[in-house]
Amino acid sequence: MDALEQFKELERLAAGNNLDADEIRLYLLLLANCRGSRSGQIAFTTIKSAIGREFSPARLEKACKRLFMTKLVVVTSPFPESVNEETFIFSYSIPASGKS
Repeated sequence: MDALEQFKELERLAAGNNLDADEIRLYLLLLANCRGSRSGQIAFTTIKSAIGREFSPARLEKACKRLFMTKLVVVTSPFPESVNEETFIFSYSIPASGKS
């Protein structure tokens, strides 16, 4: 994955006011978490710790839908109907430069 291409795509989308601050923070966290690969898993507690205590599973799902619509993130495991915040592990992939 070319990180510079990913950041340019993020900059383009953020400049167009398509993403809010939490969505940008989430994307950067996911990008950093996958450590050079295009996929990763991250505990919801880690996401909440990084983004803020008020960040809920519902907000995560909404942010992921928006990141998917902008072709930045693909959720690779479905969201359960009821999320246990302490044990939920989020699985995702980051498409190569805006492709899904």
